[in-house]
Amino acid sequence: MSPKSLDRWVTAYINYYSDPNRKRPYRQHPLFWAVEKFWWLTDPELRWQAILEILRQRPSGTVISVLAAGPLEDLIHGYGPEFIDRIEAQAQQDLAFRHLLGGVWESSTPEIWARVQAARDMIW
Repeated sequence: MSPKSLDRWVTAYINYYSDPNRKRPYRQHPLFWAVEKFWWLTDPELRWQAILEILRQRPSGTVISVLAAGPLEDLIHGYGPEFIDRIEAQAQQDLAFRHLLGGVWESSTPEIWARVQAARDMIW
């Protein structure tokens, strides 16, 4: 995915969850494609890039909540063993990412989940 396409996706995702009118039939919202893209995405690397880029934009608490409980939680559940080292490294250097981890519910294996909990509880 080109940087321009990633930026378009990230912007649409943030704008969708920032839109107070998204309560209408949500699938009819013109930006809903950005949410669906996470649902159907089979490339965990692209998912990781999008999560980090959305977080870099410093979105609202609403966006943070759905990003944690959706895309990040799904990444941990499906690819925790492959991504846990990067998750820990990102949490160590980024307070916003640690905060994002706080919105994830238990998923993956008990070993991976223990590492996720430790990462989100890191103290600088």
